[in-house]
Amino acid sequence: MWRRRCGTTGAATALLCALLLTMLQATMARYSRFNFSQYLEDEYDSNESPGEDKKEPTVVRVQMFINSFGSLNAANMDYSIDVFLRQSWVDERLNFTNIKYNQERDNFTVIDPERQAKIWKPDTYFNNVKEASIHQVTMPNILLRIHRDGNILYSMRVTLRLTCSMGFKHYPFDAQKCGTSISSYANTIDVIKYEWVDVNGTPPIDTPDHLEIAQFDLVNTTTTSYVEKYVTGHFSGLKVNFDLRRQNGYHVLQTYVPTILIVAISWVSFWLDPNAVPGRVSLGVTTLLTLTTLASGIRAQLPPVSYVKAIDVWIGMCMIMVFGALLEFTFVNWLANRKILKSRPVPFVIPKCLAGSDALEEELEVPNAKPPTTYILYARCMDRVCRALFPGGFLLFNLIYWPYYLYKQTQAHKIEHFAP
Repeated sequence: MWRRRCGTTGAATALLCALLLTMLQATMARYSRFNFSQYLEDEYDSNESPGEDKKEPTVVRVQMFINSFGSLNAANMDYSIDVFLRQSWVDERLNFTNIKYNQERDNFTVIDPERQAKIWKPDTYFNNVKEASIHQVTMPNILLRIHRDGNILYSMRVTLRLTCSMGFKHYPFDAQKCGTSISSYANTIDVIKYEWVDVNGTPPIDTPDHLEIAQFDLVNTTTTSYVEKYVTGHFSGLKVNFDLRRQNGYHVLQTYVPTILIVAISWVSFWLDPNAVPGRVSLGVTTLLTLTTLASGIRAQLPPVSYVKAIDVWIGMCMIMVFGALLEFTFVNWLANRKILKSRPVPFVIPKCLAGSDALEEELEVPNAKPPTTYILYARCMDRVCRALFPGGFLLFNLIYWPYYLYKQTQAHKIEHFAP
């Protein structure tokens, strides 16, 4: 009987001990979770940088992923990008290597915005930003991950509209160098030092495999570090430049082909009779106004710069061609209606190759035919000369224009433009 009671008592004691042990572990787990929040509240100071105790700057390593690259706005001289800005640094105050806290995990993510606000973070800003926003759907796109060794990863997705000093001397065969730079707004170089970092072989500026940029090709990306000197102190910073080359397909289809057709249409007047005033005047004026309207639309897309652009050279030549055809009609019409005076000698003899087979000229070969009383034959000769002169001159201009500016575009990325 006594042995049976002892066995029953021993089993109850073991069960009670197991229950107490389980409750103790649960209490310790709850205490551990509470301990991190309490530590941030009581002992951690978010106003002190991680390297302040050692009197050395905190090294902030930066890497960017260009999620998308918006089109460049030439009129406003800016562009937009959507980036994942990733910053990492070491904070020994958050080193949990020797503390029994979440030992089953190498890192943990701080999601609560209130907790995130209690942890020190670099005050990074973009020097040439016009507008910026952090994505909020469906949650704020901010990642704060703390590793057990005190290494902190701080990542956010931001959309930026940045200024870019562009040069349009060779537009639309231009190449632009746009970029941005980041720095600390309040902490000098003795507090924060920025560095570009390669993450697992990934370059500091990472892009998708097929990055599409409207009207541009991304030729190259360069990164540098610098120290900016202001009256408030010396600040560490990082700079990235994007070498962009404009694609020509859009402007060839929307500008060059229509203007070539307009110029070619103006040459039709050379095949009309010099006395066909309504037809030749309406053709010349219509082509000139159409070309002027097209040029106004092109200028509206660009800032009002004072230098001559490649597109200005092209439009100017097209204007000369169209206006020249209109002036040529004025001259031949005056010539066709000017009377020949017997007292004046004939200016020159029209070559046979330019005489043509007009009915009036055929009548001159008939005996006793009356000679013309005006310079109509010379007017028609002038038209025949212009039929070859104007297209030939325009062709010669194209043979010089296109090779020159296409060569300049291939060499443009080697020229240093203004960069922020």
